[in-house]
Amino acid sequence: MLSLKCAIEIKCKNSKKTVKFDYCNDILIKTSCKNLTDTAVVKVPRKMQWQGKDLTNFVNIDDEISIQMGYAEMGNIETVFKGYIKNIENATPIIISCENEMRLFKTVNVDAEIIEHFNLKTWLKKYVPELQIELPDDVNFGKVKIEQQTLAQALDKLMSTYPWLKGFFREGVFYGITTHKALANGRILTFNPERNQISDSLKYTTKEDVKIAVKATSIQNDNSKIEVIVPREAVQTTTTTETVKSDYEQRQFYFPGISSKQELKDAAEKLLNDYTCDKMTGSITAFGIPYVRKGDIVRLQDKIRKERDGRKFWVDAVEYKFGTSGYRQTITLGYEIK
Repeated sequence: MLSLKCAIEIKCKNSKKTVKFDYCNDILIKTSCKNLTDTAVVKVPRKMQWQGKDLTNFVNIDDEISIQMGYAEMGNIETVFKGYIKNIENATPIIISCENEMRLFKTVNVDAEIIEHFNLKTWLKKYVPELQIELPDDVNFGKVKIEQQTLAQALDKLMSTYPWLKGFFREGVFYGITTHKALANGRILTFNPERNQISDSLKYTTKEDVKIAVKATSIQNDNSKIEVIVPREAVQTTTTTETVKSDYEQRQFYFPGISSKQELKDAAEKLLNDYTCDKMTGSITAFGIPYVRKGDIVRLQDKIRKERDGRKFWVDAVEYKFGTSGYRQTITLGYEIK
């Protein structure tokens, strides 16, 4: 049986000291490509001390924190979370709640403006010059209206308005990727129920059972809009508008720069074809190795369930649990990588 190992480091902004400890009761970390804010909760013994004093004498809200976890026998441990302390509950045990880089973004205010040709990288660099950003070259937002709010709120609004772009932080870098593209440096990790997979809640669905409708919108220069819904059998028509029938799952997408309804329909049908395919949904529970990050790719191996064998999926989210009961990763699968 492998021995658990953790290393927690807190840079205290008030005392300028760096507190380090390698023991805790439990750690719970939640990361997701669908949420800009990753979270961590660390529980440490009430009597834990550092340099002869209680831990709470040194640690404060907004101190930097990094969490490493793994197995002692493996020779190294992985940095699973980096961020800032959101709250400290001086209870038994002490509970330290944390958020990733988005905590700082909640303190930065952005200007209200209308940007004719919005460039996400340029706009982010305006407010956070030191931020590392990885974006594809073909991202086109067109005209974007920004309200006066925090940088975190503005990013949340952009991600909901333009769902074809996923934005998230990983290892200090802000990644923006289109829905059907994997990270250039995403790792491929194999899971097999006979070797390194504890359990799963995976569900296989054929494309015949998938009822999805794509609603595509393109905002024009005069602020008018073109809209189409595909497939046509998903359309519910009233006297003035077309909506998606209730028994269909609607996916909303914005396509800047398209002025033709036929071109918009072609783009929507291409997306619909990507979504209406055989798919796997659900999650895998595994041990702490191999270490999986959101944005990685999982390859399934299964000799018994042939519909799974050899298929690869984007990792949408990972939840890490570390403590007295062991080290577990719950890996939520996203779209299939063809």
